[in-house]
Amino acid sequence: MADNNEIEIEQKSPNSIPDIAEPRPPPPNIDLSKAMMEKNYKEVRRLCGEVSEGPLQITSIYEDTVLHMAAHSKQEDLVRDLLKMIPEDRNHQLSNIKNTDGNTILHEVAASNAMENVAREVLSRDPNLPFSPNNLGEKPIFCAARFGQNQMFHFLAKEMELEKLSPEESQAHLQRNDGTTILHVAIATECFDLALFIVKSYPYLVEQRDQFSMTALQYLACNPTAFRRGEIQIRQGFMELLNKSKLLNKSKIEVQGRALQQLFSGIGAVFFKEKESNDKYTLRELVRLLVEKDTSWDANINSQTMSVGESDKEPEIEECSSKLSQKKEGQNSQENSTNMEKKSDESALFLATMSNIQEIVKEVINFQPKALKHTNKKGMNILHVAILYRHIDIFDMVIKHEVFSRRLLSATDDKGNSVLHMVSKKRKSQASEKMQSPALQLRDELLLFEKVKSASKMYLTKPLNNKNKTAEELFAAANEKLHGEAKEWLMRTTENCTILSVFIATVAFAAIYTVPGGPNQDTGIPLLHSKPSLLVFTLADVISLVLALTSVGTFLSILTSSFPLQDFKMYLFMKLIQGIICLVLSVSMMAVAFGAAIILMMSHNPENVFWSVIAFLPVPIFFLSYSPLRSAIMGPCRDLFKIFVVYFLMGVVIVCILLPLALAIILSIFFDVLGRIVSIACLYIICKPLCWICGNRSTSESDTESSQATAAPPPPV
Repeated sequence: MADNNEIEIEQKSPNSIPDIAEPRPPPPNIDLSKAMMEKNYKEVRRLCGEVSEGPLQITSIYEDTVLHMAAHSKQEDLVRDLLKMIPEDRNHQLSNIKNTDGNTILHEVAASNAMENVAREVLSRDPNLPFSPNNLGEKPIFCAARFGQNQMFHFLAKEMELEKLSPEESQAHLQRNDGTTILHVAIATECFDLALFIVKSYPYLVEQRDQFSMTALQYLACNPTAFRRGEIQIRQGFMELLNKSKLLNKSKIEVQGRALQQLFSGIGAVFFKEKESNDKYTLRELVRLLVEKDTSWDANINSQTMSVGESDKEPEIEECSSKLSQKKEGQNSQENSTNMEKKSDESALFLATMSNIQEIVKEVINFQPKALKHTNKKGMNILHVAILYRHIDIFDMVIKHEVFSRRLLSATDDKGNSVLHMVSKKRKSQASEKMQSPALQLRDELLLFEKVKSASKMYLTKPLNNKNKTAEELFAAANEKLHGEAKEWLMRTTENCTILSVFIATVAFAAIYTVPGGPNQDTGIPLLHSKPSLLVFTLADVISLVLALTSVGTFLSILTSSFPLQDFKMYLFMKLIQGIICLVLSVSMMAVAFGAAIILMMSHNPENVFWSVIAFLPVPIFFLSYSPLRSAIMGPCRDLFKIFVVYFLMGVVIVCILLPLALAIILSIFFDVLGRIVSIACLYIICKPLCWICGNRSTSESDTESSQATAAPPPPV
């Protein structure tokens, strides 16, 4: 045993010697680290002058030097002072001084545009710094791209003379070890203005794929939030959701609104003109250039069909990040699947469809229409995917192109499912993405089925899938559980509303026998029958009772229904809307009756105006605080109100702009004619006396000549 121990010691000792002999970095300077953390830069300068390493002294466990930390803190003056402390014979070593991530000083400086002058001074000391990679193979220009520092990126590109290099040589500086390019980085960090410049300057990077075989356009197609930034999301109330009867149908008011917008833009108004920000324009231009140069869809055409075990996998959209990997999922109740598809297996068109990025889909249709023929490994086309992910806007956009819509609507996947069959398919995360009541979910599914059926019924060539099921049978089987949950939810909601309606009816019935002021004991007539407020009280109470009983009858008709599947599309919800409207209006009339009773009881008070305001205060409070009431009242009137606003604004335009313009033209013509008449009159008034004077003078001269001729003596004989 002793001999074995000695052998083990001898075997371990050779391995332990190199560990002891390996050079270790000097320990961090605690005083320098503390001064940097406290931002006491005066103390930092003093301590750097005292230590032998100067600003190259390590100050953190990550082997960051003082220069690293100063550059990371964007302290330009401090970095300049520290650079002056470095001896000239050590300037060429700056590219070799790295932290644990392999970053040089220029990597830290490149993260800010404000440090451009510092970068210029650092490069004057060591020109090899722009070409020094870190552990990932990233040059300092990667840091400028990651943080969206356009000015620093242009400066480093100019210093590296990338425009003079061949595409192969410059690509080596713009791509790290795992294949990720600066274009991938700029898009992943949403620096789209810089990404647009990269696409224009280095177009050969568009087709490059990273370690996950993803192109830049595929990454952009996985980021729907970038296209939704700045949009106002309007929350729909409960009554608005109930009142939803059609999916994404364009109303008449939108057409009128566009006509009014054109009218305003034609006359130079800007109230209805949408102004796109620079970010939207940059993103749209970036999408256009990427789509023109991207060929990720072409690489997947005619791809081989997956095996049976893999063909049952459901596509899953997860949050876009710089690292996309395969993850394990739980077992699905309908289909057995263990692995998630890689995003690189899908083209950018399909990824954009899954993410509901209409901008990318539109550009692909415009510039690469052949991509619509593409199918994924399950044999699904773009319409299958749009229906599976419930993105109806993209579905409507594609079927508008009649050249492709016929074949796309008649196509089936590898399981024989048509576009109408896909309405019955659901993704695993669909329930968690959109939290709705079961009845509303079932209503949306029925409306979607009706919409897709109306669009594709003329082109369906195979009504049965590979399991010999029609789309209707598959839809009923897939929504059987949801149908039961919707029935329970509707019954529970109706029962609660019925109880409240009966309670309100009871209160309204009892209130009529307890009129304010009481009745006359002899005649039974109310003592305050001459007051107008008593009439308001009586009418409000009677209306409240009638509405409450009407809502009770409406809710009872729902409870006694057999709840067929098709009734969830329209009938049951219309009944529920009617009942809720009657219920909330009944409560409003009770509030009005309460206000009238307060005024009757306080009519002897001289401050009756104050009591009038206080009495009817519950009515607007209830109306504004209870969103179903507001939706119930404003919902039916909203379209009429919008139409009224549109025509009112048109009238304002006509009255305020066109009418004054016409009046100005008429007045200008009138004053022009009037001026001409006045000028003619003035000329006549001025010329008439002159003519008269000239006429009299000529007459007198002729008379004088005639008299002289008469008085002249005869000539001598």
